[in-house]
Amino acid sequence: MTRVVTVLCLLVASVARGDDGWRDRVSLILSERVRGEFVDWFRPRPGTAAPGAERYDFFASQLRAGLSVVLPHAQLTLVAQDTRLANLPADASLLPLAGNLGPGAIYYASTKQRTQGEPFLKLGFLTLRRAGLAATVGRFEYRDGLETVPGDPTLAALKRIRIAERLVGPFEFTHVTRSFDGARLAYDRPAWNATVFGTRPTEGGFEVSANKELDVTLAGAALTLKRLPAGPPADARVFYLYYRDGRSRVLKVDDRPLPVRTADHAPIAIHTAGGHALTVVDAGPGRMDILGWAAVQAGEWGVDDHLAWAWALETGYQLPALAAAPWLRVGYDWSSGDGNPTDGHHRTFFQLLPTARTYAQLPFYNLMNSGDAFAQILLTPHRNLSLRSDYHWLTVSDGRDLWYSGGGATSNHVFGYAGSPAGGQHDLAQVVDLSASVRVHPQVTVNGYYGHAFGGDVVRRTFAGSAADYGFVELSYRR
Repeated sequence: MTRVVTVLCLLVASVARGDDGWRDRVSLILSERVRGEFVDWFRPRPGTAAPGAERYDFFASQLRAGLSVVLPHAQLTLVAQDTRLANLPADASLLPLAGNLGPGAIYYASTKQRTQGEPFLKLGFLTLRRAGLAATVGRFEYRDGLETVPGDPTLAALKRIRIAERLVGPFEFTHVTRSFDGARLAYDRPAWNATVFGTRPTEGGFEVSANKELDVTLAGAALTLKRLPAGPPADARVFYLYYRDGRSRVLKVDDRPLPVRTADHAPIAIHTAGGHALTVVDAGPGRMDILGWAAVQAGEWGVDDHLAWAWALETGYQLPALAAAPWLRVGYDWSSGDGNPTDGHHRTFFQLLPTARTYAQLPFYNLMNSGDAFAQILLTPHRNLSLRSDYHWLTVSDGRDLWYSGGGATSNHVFGYAGSPAGGQHDLAQVVDLSASVRVHPQVTVNGYYGHAFGGDVVRRTFAGSAADYGFVELSYRR
């Protein structure tokens, strides 16, 4: 990676010295995101934490600066990032089963510092393009499911909020995020796209030291059909992902007894295959969308074999001619769980390295041993204002397994997922929330979020309080 960055710097300097028109080829990249977050997590049991440890707020800044050089058949990009966090809670990182009480506690648990921050290389890659073929090498971001963006605005929105990053993403909601070191090759035609890649993900997410690579290998391929020969707008894809976690000293999180997990130093090696299809059709005064996504997994979970699956079915109806263009959507997402911790078979669907918060806005659950029946409404009262409100009824698929949370590996020392026993129960929680985004200037956006969880039987097995609140106000600038 150091060599790649050195080459990029030399190429940029060469372009700058050798051509009077270099300024037309170089774009400066600058962004700043500041966010204040407040947390009132599920209240831990008496004697396990200081009174009020579940209630706190903290502040974070994410600054990026760099440049992109665009040549006739090449693009060079260098971006540095500096993340700063302040007022993290020192008393909200508990022992299992309660664990870390919300996102601020997870940041603190990584460094044991209330104020933390560090600069690092976020992006550093070279892309060569010719006749529909694009080859990228270096440090870049990869978003599973977003290899292409449909021209239809409804399909583009669906891919962004309901398909992309379910299994692999840059974890952008966190203040550090993750990148991928490696290579990607894409061949793009008007009707289809084929993409293959091989990478080593970086540390990051909740770990501010994000320059190092994880001892994880991630590779995959995707074939996307952009349109049908005849019929309504559509988008379909098949994909394959290979994930190997070689962090032998990291304790795996699953439903096996602690002594068994402690003795298991074998790697995780999982093959995931699946696909999605989505379309939108005119229906009466509005437009109806239909979405399907599914994945199956096989491989090794340490010393156990692994076989798991997940799927999602969703539909929506939009009235673009009405005020605020109301868009109502409903759906059900489901993933398999494990019913026997001692049989040598692991059946819990593993979410790899997702951007989990895209699908769990109040981030205490994910797509592992879970069922999520939801309804949401999206409104656009003005071109610079968008609103969204969700309701989720959450269950665990197998009550003999764990309630899982987290967004994947973020360091070489922590597994990246947490779990608490469901104790035979299935009712996890109900969630209601509201999001708002206001563009106050072409380069400035204000975002806000508030969510409340009504915990069910599964939550009450671990916590004394079954309610949780989480919210934030965020200001972002992008040049």
